[in-house]
Amino acid sequence: RKNLFFGRGNYKKVTRRLVSRIGENCMNVSFERQADMLSLEKIIYPVTLIGLGGIGSTAAYVVRKMGFREFHLWDPDIIEAHNIPSQHFTSAEEGRSKVEAVVTQLEGSLSDTPSVTKNCRLFTDEDELGGLVISGVDSMEARSAIWKSVRRSRALIPLYIDARIGVEWDEDNSKVKGEWIEVFAVRPARIDDCELYAEHLCSDAETEPLRCTAQAVAYLGFLVAGFIG
Repeated sequence: RKNLFFGRGNYKKVTRRLVSRIGENCMNVSFERQADMLSLEKIIYPVTLIGLGGIGSTAAYVVRKMGFREFHLWDPDIIEAHNIPSQHFTSAEEGRSKVEAVVTQLEGSLSDTPSVTKNCRLFTDEDELGGLVISGVDSMEARSAIWKSVRRSRALIPLYIDARIGVEWDEDNSKVKGEWIEVFAVRPARIDDCELYAEHLCSDAETEPLRCTAQAVAYLGFLVAGFIG
């Protein structure tokens, strides 16, 4: 979509204008306690979140609290009962679109009003990206589609974050030995970053599916969201 994301030529001009605008809009929100840790210049980018499950729903809340104001959300799912314990949703939101529920959370988190683009469908490699991109999807096929789009729009994406959660299963004792997380922070314009990340992509057939009773627990989503922030 035209003018949705930053272009190369007018980046500095856009940056100055957005920093000024964000400063005006945040007058009623006190970011005093983070002023020396996270400057306004770092929260000017639009944030795209693809996948609003255990990782994405919590990450959306965290980055909104940090002061980001423009969001592009992607998820085709509705909230089901089994989502509520491990994802950033309440029992009252069961049956709602995940995108709509996250929008409500973003709007209620701070006193200013965020700009949100809602996409209640699957992301495809034909969709355009820009700004900060956060992946919280649960398949390698989806990650590959996002990565293809990221590479195509790399001049407009300063940072791509791919977060993953898994468990180590003890077959002998039929129990979980431990959980693991991976958070890839990739600068798409850097060849070395891209080569390293590409080594960690594969097909879904090459991955081991998670057991239905060992897929998610709330603290992992919050832990990963903290790393993303």
